[in-house]
Amino acid sequence: MHSCKQIRGVLTLIVLVLSLAFSSRTFAAVAIPDVDPADAAMVDKAKKGMEFFKANCTACHAIDRKVVGPALAGTWDRWENEAKLVAWVQNSSKLIASGDPYANKIFNEYNKSVMQSFPQLTAEQIVDMFIYIKAKDAGVALPFEAPAPGAAAAGAPAAATNEGDATWYIWALVGFLVVLAGLLWGVTSKLDKAVKESEGQVVEEVSIDKKIFNKKTLKVLLLIGSILLVFNIFNGAIDLGRSQGYAPDQPIKFSHALHVGQNQIECQYCHSGVEKSKHAGIPGTQICMNCHKYVQQGPKYGKDEIAKIYDYAGWNPDKQQFERAPKNIEWVKIHNLPDHVYFNHAQHVKVGGIDCQTCHGKVGEYEVMKQFAPLSMGWCINCHRQTEVKFADNNYYSVFQKYHDELKKGTKGKVTVEDIGGTECQKCHY
Repeated sequence: MHSCKQIRGVLTLIVLVLSLAFSSRTFAAVAIPDVDPADAAMVDKAKKGMEFFKANCTACHAIDRKVVGPALAGTWDRWENEAKLVAWVQNSSKLIASGDPYANKIFNEYNKSVMQSFPQLTAEQIVDMFIYIKAKDAGVALPFEAPAPGAAAAGAPAAATNEGDATWYIWALVGFLVVLAGLLWGVTSKLDKAVKESEGQVVEEVSIDKKIFNKKTLKVLLLIGSILLVFNIFNGAIDLGRSQGYAPDQPIKFSHALHVGQNQIECQYCHSGVEKSKHAGIPGTQICMNCHKYVQQGPKYGKDEIAKIYDYAGWNPDKQQFERAPKNIEWVKIHNLPDHVYFNHAQHVKVGGIDCQTCHGKVGEYEVMKQFAPLSMGWCINCHRQTEVKFADNNYYSVFQKYHDELKKGTKGKVTVEDIGGTECQKCHY
């Protein structure tokens, strides 16, 4: 009897150890691999993951801190297996309804708020996204990321500043010419007087008022006035239709400083067309509602401005349901180009790798959105002349074999947008 009890005790202990081992193995089954910057395949997966993350997640999640939803660092360690993590992202409501303990735990922790579903994302895309998140959490330097948000392409902001400040240079030049004319006039008058005196002529002293108010002075003033008038007319004609610094009131007070600067929401989340279309796109009410179903009060305007979103969306916050079809928010357009000018966002952002801040300024600091750059032809051409084309790992530029060969040989230091036809008239006017 005693030996039977010992055997049962040993079997129980074995079962317990095996159970713990199995349970530990299952809980750690989400095998999100690490990224080695030297592994091109893993870097490519992390890059794709970054694009999915920025396009779908940054409105509600950050990697290192809680925003609307929890911080995503360490997510792979908290889920039982990869299939459930994928299922949660694709359709959290379905996983909650299945009775999954961890899914229901998250659901209850966040006041039974249902996470937006992403059925369009495949399992591979979701894993790529968490590969990127894990790399960022580990502090891995990813080669495809820009060194700092807001860093502009070479020459672009300088071009904007130079054009904006051009007027004072012209006035300084005019002032210099006026002073120089006065000095030369004084010198020639004295020389003329000295010559006449040397010839024995009597030179009458002319009063200061007659020196200033004479025909010569009048002619000089008329000439200067005519130049300034022509300049102002010419400059005014150039500025027709431009609106640098334009910051209109919007139907809803939307702070980029709060959403982009403080909450770190990526531009692509709201302006989803920026990498695949000519137009960046204006977000519809559903984009706003993805967060504001749950965020019902802002730090500056309280509930007033968010109530306007609910009105446009047809959402009843008390009943937590939509009561009618949504209406479009009539945002006031800020950036306007003439009809004869062609500009493609995808060409610049996706292919050229240009940061949004290059043309739009430090958007994360704007309480009210404004037009940062002049968007003139001269500003664009200066940028094209100075900006280096990112040939490395960019198949779009594979057709420029001549430049690839010259770069390898060292006979060419860099390729600018101008080199590939960026200043040809038909590129923007056709």
